[in-house]
Amino acid sequence: MVLISKRQHFKLPALRYLVFAVLTMGVAGTSSGAMLLGDSANGKTIHDEKCLGCHSAKFKDPAQIYLRSPRRVNTIEGLMKQVPFCSKQTGANLNEQEINDVIKYLNEAYYKFKQ
Repeated sequence: MVLISKRQHFKLPALRYLVFAVLTMGVAGTSSGAMLLGDSANGKTIHDEKCLGCHSAKFKDPAQIYLRSPRRVNTIEGLMKQVPFCSKQTGANLNEQEINDVIKYLNEAYYKFKQ
């Protein structure tokens, strides 16, 4: 049995809240409940300039890549992985903010995953 002094006992709830807060912040960036941090208007501009070329080569209507069935991307987490993957594969070399912008645009325009 571990004995905790009164002084330590009062610190434990505060410590629990601190641990919970830190864990929650660490998970927030990857959870579907997280708010997307991008700028969708800028994301559309980037998408139109750097993404449509490849998508147009694969689909007569480039939007079909997002609307096809079955979809390759089925969750916000999947979208957050797919955009950086495409950027790297195509040599678009989008920075983190540009990736966030494109993710926000695609989610608002096509996917509509809950945030």
